Amino acid sequence: MSRITRVRSAALALALAGAATPALAQIPGMPLFTNPRMATGIRVHADIGQPSEPDSTGADLRVLQAGVGIVLGPLGIDVNVGTTKATYDIADGCIASPSLPCADSRATVSALAMLKIAGGGRSNLSLGLFGGGSIDLDTAEAFAGGVAQNKLVNIPVGVAIGLRIPLPILSSLNVWGAPRYNLGRYVNCSGTCPTNPEAPFGWAAGVDMPFFRVLSVRAAYDSREVNGVSQT
Repeated sequence: MSRITRVRSAALALALAGAATPALAQIPGMPLFTNPRMATGIRVHADIGQPSEPDSTGADLRVLQAGVGIVLGPLGIDVNVGTTKATYDIADGCIASPSLPCADSRATVSALAMLKIAGGGRSNLSLGLFGGGSIDLDTAEAFAGGVAQNKLVNIPVGVAIGLRIPLPILSSLNVWGAPRYNLGRYVNCSGTCPTNPEAPFGWAAGVDMPFFRVLSVRAAYDSREVNGVSQT
């Protein structure tokens, strides 16, 4: 008999947080977490994405993400929302002192589905297929007379393989890797859309360590090319 277990996890992520060029993962600047080892339950998570290189202007491009995941049998679904640390700080200040510049902020929402097709349970190996999408939410639309702004829709699909390494103390270490194909398209364009980004392939690798079945810590590294430029 399976039971629903509420799981809270804190996570640290390493990735490129691009302000001008959205990354073709889920939340721009955040690795695509695709660990195929899943257990039935509900998981609440918070992540921080750290740029691999500092911004030339000195801007804080760290990315904050929060979300919830639900797993029922072999199917898992994650829903996330995220933005840069700089945008979050501005929005926090705007709550106390609203102004027109406060309208110029952006967050990204995403959803990712994972289907486990092999392994898991007593097996140390896991294999899964995943797919999802993300889109920007621009608060400036509310101050532009209802005129829709350009939005970039990102759709990643791929395969993930995971290895569970039993540990003598605490629980286990889950190591995973996932190549993916990225599709990026601009929508809601008023006139001619910008050129769609070319970033067909990417990959991510990470580790996930659960503690006491109610807490886990995860870390991941993400790499891809956007318009021929490597981003890691």
